[in-house]
Amino acid sequence: MRKLNGFRLLFISLAFISSIATADVILNGVNSIPTTDITGIQVNHVNGNLMITTSSAYTVTKDDSGPVDANAVSITSFSATPSTITEGGSTTISWSTQNADSCAVSDNVGQLNGPVDVSGSADLTIATAGTYSPTLTCQGVSGPVSRTLTVTINAPAPAPSPTTTCTTSPLSGVTKTWNSFWGVSFPGPGYSNKNATIARSGYMALKFDTGNIVDSGLMVTVGNTITSGVRFGAVSECPGDFKVARECDHVWGLGGGISWATNGKTGACQLKPNTTYYLNLTFTDGFDSGSSTCTSSSCVATLQHVNR
Repeated sequence: MRKLNGFRLLFISLAFISSIATADVILNGVNSIPTTDITGIQVNHVNGNLMITTSSAYTVTKDDSGPVDANAVSITSFSATPSTITEGGSTTISWSTQNADSCAVSDNVGQLNGPVDVSGSADLTIATAGTYSPTLTCQGVSGPVSRTLTVTINAPAPAPSPTTTCTTSPLSGVTKTWNSFWGVSFPGPGYSNKNATIARSGYMALKFDTGNIVDSGLMVTVGNTITSGVRFGAVSECPGDFKVARECDHVWGLGGGISWATNGKTGACQLKPNTTYYLNLTFTDGFDSGSSTCTSSSCVATLQHVNR
């Protein structure tokens, strides 16, 4: 095995005119691989390296200790900190160079486009999700050099859905849909009375959805209800929940009711759009099953809804 060491592959020259078959490979002008031992030469057009195959064994090592072009332009650093941000967030683009006479940046956002100092930084705020890919190009006596970096801009995470906190009812109850009870969807009916059977020591809940309606109305259990006794009602996002804002509940002996609104009506129980609610009704105080004011085995209340 012949060993050729101590030379720099970057200075390989090919001593031939028209055919590789008649060429010697001369390394640093000192060592060489003779024509008779060369079986092929390939050039990597990306990095300029030569791949030489021979019929005899050679050990070729790259020597980086040789001379370099002291005037060569180079981009020594080009970075973004941080490289991943959220819409509306900021990143700092930094760069440094050697032997550059001038530099310019081109990008797909337009915030840092055009000439820049040969070394420097810029703080950028990017409002739209996507990819920001600036390219730094610098000129010098050895020609232009370029580097590209990537900043990822993510859309903000969706806000968590608000959680509904309800007081768990100690009472047993039955839930019915508004439509199945009244025969129409909320906010109907415009004006109607209907009897509802409620467990003596429990509750009944009428489930409804506000949808996109902008309206107001009144929920009542009328004074001349079938079964005597005090009734307690509350509008909540949970069935059997009687611990609500004062304007969303009512105790019926005679008169009054729960005024509701999705249109901001003053003094009403304010309901959110596209939200599920329950009209909870009981003959108890809403918490103690032994507090029932119904003395019958079957407790029937006459409900009334007004929306007109």
